[in-house]
Amino acid sequence: MNKIILALDEIKDLDEAVTLVKDVGHLFYAVKIHNLYDRFGPEAVRKLKEAGAEKVWVDFKLYDISNTVRLRARDIEADIISVHASGGVKMMREAVASGKEIFVITILTSFSPLEVKQIYNKGVDEAVLVLARLAQEAGVSGIVCSPKEIKMIRNNPEFKNLKIIVPGTRSLGVNANDQMRVSTPEEAIHDGADYLVIGRQITQAADPHAEAQKLCEEIKKYKNI
Repeated sequence: MNKIILALDEIKDLDEAVTLVKDVGHLFYAVKIHNLYDRFGPEAVRKLKEAGAEKVWVDFKLYDISNTVRLRARDIEADIISVHASGGVKMMREAVASGKEIFVITILTSFSPLEVKQIYNKGVDEAVLVLARLAQEAGVSGIVCSPKEIKMIRNNPEFKNLKIIVPGTRSLGVNANDQMRVSTPEEAIHDGADYLVIGRQITQAADPHAEAQKLCEEIKKYKNI
């Protein structure tokens, strides 16, 4: 099964996104959008699926009262939706009731350990464990965490059924941009990530198709998939 989720966050033009997905979409588990849904709504999802995307993830990171999240999750035309675990079990359950794959954000990968301490009054690992337990109780499909927390989650039997999506991975030598807690695809897969979210390394490459193929081959070396 493909291990990469292609993030199209930096692409603002729907035709450009469709062209890219026609070329490389078949290589990925899903494509992730945010701004494209803001601008084009359900049309963006439909066109990307017609172009060859297996699944479309609308990355709205919902965080609101339970009833609002229930309505938003029901009405968003997507295969996968993200919500914040810090919204609580009741809110997450309302999202799960939509019937879509729900992945919950634990701690944003752009947060430094100091920022996590300031916001949650906990260390990163402790905060992620608390939020992962809430996610487990809510019955979500899985969690989103940084590469630095994968091993801790995977080594904990209580989370054996939770899938892990990991942003913040870059091949060696590739700019980490605004991500703080990062790793390489090799390390993330080895530690137990189910899917890697990769965007700019592919979308901003001189040859996105070649870069996507290279990453897929790179990952296949790490694990027998």
